[in-house]
Amino acid sequence: MLYINALFLMIILAAIVLFIVDNVKKEDSEDGKIVELTQFNKIAGYVLIALIAVFVFLRIYGFGEVPGGVNQDGAMAAVDAKALADYGTDRFGTKLPAHLYAWGYGQMSSLMSYCMVPFIKLFGLNVITMRLPILLASLMGIAAFFFLFKKLFSKDAALIAALLVAVNPWHFMQSRWALDCNMFPHMFIIGLMFLVYGISRKRYVYISMIFFALCMYSYGVAFYMVPLFLLAAAIVLLVMKLIKLRDVVLAIVIYFVVSLPIYITMLINAKGWDTISLPFVTMQSFPDSVRTNDMLFFSDTPVTQLFQNIKTTINLVFLQKPDLIWNSIDAFGTIYLCSIPLVFMGFVICLYKSIKEKEADKKAIYRLLVIYSVCAALVGVFINGVNVNRINIIFYANIIFMAVSIYHIVSWKKYSSAVFVVAYGVLSVLFIVNYFNTWEGQIEKCFYSDFMDALYYIEDMDYDKCYITPDTQYEGSVNVSEILTMFGLDIDAEYFQGKTNEFGGKSIPYHERYIYSNPTENKPALDDKVIYIIRSSAYNNYDFSEWVVDDFNDYYVITAE
Repeated sequence: MLYINALFLMIILAAIVLFIVDNVKKEDSEDGKIVELTQFNKIAGYVLIALIAVFVFLRIYGFGEVPGGVNQDGAMAAVDAKALADYGTDRFGTKLPAHLYAWGYGQMSSLMSYCMVPFIKLFGLNVITMRLPILLASLMGIAAFFFLFKKLFSKDAALIAALLVAVNPWHFMQSRWALDCNMFPHMFIIGLMFLVYGISRKRYVYISMIFFALCMYSYGVAFYMVPLFLLAAAIVLLVMKLIKLRDVVLAIVIYFVVSLPIYITMLINAKGWDTISLPFVTMQSFPDSVRTNDMLFFSDTPVTQLFQNIKTTINLVFLQKPDLIWNSIDAFGTIYLCSIPLVFMGFVICLYKSIKEKEADKKAIYRLLVIYSVCAALVGVFINGVNVNRINIIFYANIIFMAVSIYHIVSWKKYSSAVFVVAYGVLSVLFIVNYFNTWEGQIEKCFYSDFMDALYYIEDMDYDKCYITPDTQYEGSVNVSEILTMFGLDIDAEYFQGKTNEFGGKSIPYHERYIYSNPTENKPALDDKVIYIIRSSAYNNYDFSEWVVDDFNDYYVITAE
C-alpha cells in the first residue's frame, strides 16, 4: 500500500501543478470563474449514479454483522433507548433526559438514543436497530452533500461529490457502528445544505436552524463550533444583504427553542445547580463529570497544551497518521492518504472564490464553506487529545474541498478524470476488500465479539446466578461488562433499577442474579443454577474440573451441565 499511495500522490500532485501553471497564465476576467464543467453525456451520468448505488449497497450490506461485536458506547446508547422506548426514561429512571448520564464521569449525547427509540419499539433491541440511526443519518449526509454541490455548481458536479462521499473511508466506517458523537457532522452538513438554499428561499434558513440545534444534542464540542459558525454566517449574510435582520432573529428563536434544554443542562453543570425536571424533559446535574479536563481552557498549562493540540490536529487530519482501529484503517486514512493536496487546493479555490466570485449567492456559499472549515479546525485546537471521532466535524469540509478541486481539474482537462477514476477506483476497491476481510477480523476483538457470543449463548438458560467477568475492556472494567450484559441479555430498565425483581421467568433481584466478579473460590462447588463467564486467560486460576466448559475463544461459559 505504501507504493500505491505514493504513486497516486505523485500523479495527483502532477495534475494539480499542471492545472495551476496553466491557469495562472490565463487572465481571470469573467465572473471570477476559473473554468466551467461541460455537461456529462447521459452514459457518464448513469455510470456515476450506478457507482453511488453500488457503494450505498456495500455500506448497507451486512451492517449488522460487520463490524462484529458491540462497542460499549453504542451498547449504552441502545440500552438507554430501550428504556426510553419502554418507560420514557433512561436506564436509571430519569424521565426524558436532555443529556444522558452514561458513565457518570463522562456523559453521552442523547440524539442517537432518541433516534433508536422507534426502531427498538418496532423491532426490539439488537445490533441492527442500534446501528440504523447512524446509517440513515450518513445516507442523509450523502444526499445533503449532493444538493449542496448541485446548488453551487451543477447536477454533474453534485454526482461527483456524492460519489466521493460514498467511497470515503471515514464516512463509510462511521456509518456502520453506533457512536453518539458521529451524528454531529451529519446534522451539521444537513443544516449547512438548508442554510445554503435559504440564501434564495428564506424558509430553508428556518429549517436549517432545527438541524443546527440538533447538533447540540449530538456532541459536546458542538457548543464551541456551531454557535461560532452561526455567528460568522449571520454576519456574512447580513453584510452581503442576502438576509434581513428579522430573518436572523427568527432563526435565533427557532435554534434556541429546539436547543434550550441542552443549553440549560450545560449551564446547570457549569454553575453546580440542581437538576430541573419538567413534564417533557429533564435537565440533569452531573456532579461526577470530568469532561472539562478535555478542554484547552481548563488545562493547567494552556500554552503548552495549545501547541500540542495543533500538532495533534495536523498529524491526525492532514498527515492522516494512525488513529484508533474503529475510526480508520492505517493504509487508507480518513480521506485516502493521497488526497490532502486536493484538500489544500480546494480550500484555496473556495477562499479565492469567496473574494472574486461576482454572483452574490455563490460568493456567500464559498464564504460559508471557508467559515465552516475554519470553525471545524478550531475544534482540534480547543479540545485536548483529539482523535478522529472527536474532530469528526472537519471531514465533510475536507471532502468538500476534494470535490471542488476535482471538479475544477476535470473542468480544465476533461481527460484528467481518468486520473481520479483510476486512483480512487483502485483505492476504494482495496479499502472495501480490507474492510470486509482483514479489518473485520481485527475489530471483532475490540468490540467484544467473543464476550457477546457468550452472552447470547446463555440467554435462554435456566440459572439463578451468573458471575460475569469484570475484565472485558481492562482489568476491573465492571461498567463495561455490565452495559454489554444489559444489551446482550436485553435486561429490563426497571429490573435493573430494582423496581421489580421479575425478569426472564425468575423472581430474583438484579444485583443478586448478575454479579460482575470473577469466581470467589478457587474450586467453585458444582451448582446447576450458577453460570460463570470468565476470560479464557483466567481459566487456569480455578478448578472447574467438574463443570462443563464452552469455549468462545477469549471467553469461557462454564455451567454444571
